[in-house]
Amino acid sequence: MSNLQAQPASPLPKQTTRFYYLLFGLFFSRLGNNIYLLALPWLAYDLTGSSVQMGTVFAFETLPFILLLPLGGVIIDRSDRRKIMMVCDIARMALIISLPLLYWADLLTMGYIFLLSFVISSLSFFVDISMSAIVPNLVHKEQLIKSNGQLQLVDNSIRLLGPILAGAMLAAIGTPWSIFVCAFSYLVMAFCVLLIGKIPRPEASGQAPKTIWQDMRDGFAYGWNRIDLRAIGAISMLANFGLGLVMSTLIFYLRDTLDTNEWRVGFVFSSVGIFGIIGALVTPQLTKRFRRGPLLTFMMIFGGGIGGGLIALVPNWIATGLGLGILLGSVVVMNVILNAYKQGNIDNQMFGRVEGAITSISNCCIPLAGVVGGITIGLASGSVITYLLATAMIVGAGLISYFTPLRKIA
Repeated sequence: MSNLQAQPASPLPKQTTRFYYLLFGLFFSRLGNNIYLLALPWLAYDLTGSSVQMGTVFAFETLPFILLLPLGGVIIDRSDRRKIMMVCDIARMALIISLPLLYWADLLTMGYIFLLSFVISSLSFFVDISMSAIVPNLVHKEQLIKSNGQLQLVDNSIRLLGPILAGAMLAAIGTPWSIFVCAFSYLVMAFCVLLIGKIPRPEASGQAPKTIWQDMRDGFAYGWNRIDLRAIGAISMLANFGLGLVMSTLIFYLRDTLDTNEWRVGFVFSSVGIFGIIGALVTPQLTKRFRRGPLLTFMMIFGGGIGGGLIALVPNWIATGLGLGILLGSVVVMNVILNAYKQGNIDNQMFGRVEGAITSISNCCIPLAGVVGGITIGLASGSVITYLLATAMIVGAGLISYFTPLRKIA
C-alpha cells in the first residue's frame, strides 16, 4: 500500500502547453454542460410540472456512474484515452441538439428525456475519467495539486458564469434555443483534445491478457484491499447523497417554494462558482500551510454544516445561494485533495479500473437521492427535512475522514 505521507517538497517544474489545451477545452465543455444541466430539468418541469419527474431526470443522469463505471474503467485502460474523449464529445453535441429539434417538432417526451439523460451522462463519464487519467501524462507528480486546483478553477469559473448565462438565455431565447446553442461547446473540447497530441498508453504489466470481467474484478479488488481507497469511497458516497438531495430538488424549491425567477435562479447557482473559485485558488496554498487530512475533515464538517444549515433553515433565495456556495466550495477543496491523492497513489495502468470501481460504489446512492429528494421536497416542511438530511450526510463524510488513515495525509 502506498505511503499516506506526502513526499518532501522539491522545486516544481513548469506545466506543459498540452495541459493548457486541456484547460481551454474544458472551459467550453463545462460552459455548455452547465447550461444543459440547468435547462434540462427546467424543460422537464415545463413539460410535466412535476417535482418527482425533475428528480427522476436527475436520477437517470447519475445511473451511468453506477452501472457503467466498472466496465467503462476497463475500456478506458485498454483504449486510447484521447480518442475516447474526442468521440464522446462529438456524440454529446449531436445528441443534445436532438432535444430542441424534437421539442420544436412537438415530439419530445419524458421517456426520451430520461433516455437521453442516461446516454449523455454515460458519455460524460468516459470523458471525465479519461481526462483524469491523462493528467499525470501531462504534468509532473509534484504539480498534481496545482493542476487539479486549476481544473477545479475552470469548473467553478463556469459554475459562476454558466448559471448567469443560462438564466439570461432561458429568459431571452427560451429553453430549447439555449440547449441548441450550448451543444456546440463540446465540439471546441474535441478540437482542443486533438491539439494535445498523442498520449502514451500505460505499459502492459507483462502478464497474460485478461478478460474484461477479470479486469473489472481487479479494479474492485485494488480499491477494496486499501483502507485509504475504501475510506475515499465511503466519503464520496455520503457526500454524493447529500449533494444529490440538494441538486435534484433545488430548481423546484426555488421556483415553487420561493417563487424565484430565472435571473435569481441563475445567480443562486452562480454562487457555486464564486465559492468554488475561492476553494480552487486557496487549496494549493492551504495544503502548504496545513496537513491535507485535517483540512479535508474541517472543510466537510464545518463547511458542510454551515452551508447546508443555511439552505435548510433560511427560506430566502439569497441565503440559499450563500449556503449552496459554502457547501459546494467545501466539496471543491475535498475534490482537489482526493483527486491529487488518487492520481499520485494509484498505478496509472490501473487508474481507469480503480477509479471506475470507486466511483461506481460512491455514486450508487445518487439516483436514490434524486428520488428521495423529489418525494420529500413536496411534503409539508419538505425543504427543511430534505436539506437537513443533506447536511447530515456531508458532515458524516467529514467524520469518516477523521476516523480513518486519511487524516494522516500530510
